[in-house]
Amino acid sequence: MSGWDTFAVIVGGVGGALVGLLFVAISIHAKQIAGSASLRGRAAQTLVIFATLLLLAIVLAIPSQPDRVIGAELVALAVGAAILLILLDRSAGDVATDPSLGRVLKRVNPNITTALGVALTGVLLLTGVDWAPYTLLPTTCVAIVGGLASAYLLLTKLSE
Repeated sequence: MSGWDTFAVIVGGVGGALVGLLFVAISIHAKQIAGSASLRGRAAQTLVIFATLLLLAIVLAIPSQPDRVIGAELVALAVGAAILLILLDRSAGDVATDPSLGRVLKRVNPNITTALGVALTGVLLLTGVDWAPYTLLPTTCVAIVGGLASAYLLLTKLSE
């Protein structure tokens, strides 16, 4: 995947910045989030999405790796992220105190798209498909936009 180092730098920078934004959002509403298993779970899911972006950037930035090795690393990353996201989703459950907030958080939740997109890229790299890296573009865009929406909701909807 030569030539993707700039993409890795951009994704890593964005992922790091978004982790910081998420911690600001959580700290502003720490009491409300701490008091709700659902909100803690949703915030943790957003953190996993942003951490997945950071780890994706690290994998892509490692020099001189064969595409098949990167593919295997991406599949492992996707499986690990999916397991965490499923466990966090189960622990979050439904938002009993505000069903509309729960619906919005579920709707903007990029969990499935991120995990499947990273896994798809990994499998395509393992099978030698030339255009495999390009599947990372929609995957990272959905992760960024969905994660931003979740952080935005933590900042704004909890203030209502």
